[in-house]
Amino acid sequence: MNEKIAIQLDMTGKECFQIRLELRVQIKTLAIGEIIKVTTDNPLSPKSMPKWCKINNQELFLSDIQNGNYIFFIKRIS
Repeated sequence: MNEKIAIQLDMTGKECFQIRLELRVQIKTLAIGEIIKVTTDNPLSPKSMPKWCKINNQELFLSDIQNGNYIFFIKRIS
């Protein structure tokens, strides 16, 4: 990935509602086109993160699993 990550959120051990709330707060601090990286071990996040992005009109452009953690790269598009 060549894009620069503006914010890295380590949300391991957090519930889905905590992740969504913190993501909503943090993404508002980004300029359009900037990227936030979210790391979580929450097993529901592979389903909830794409839904969150769609509902909030943001772009989930890359996701991965590393060492049991889910990693999401979200670009602010609105």
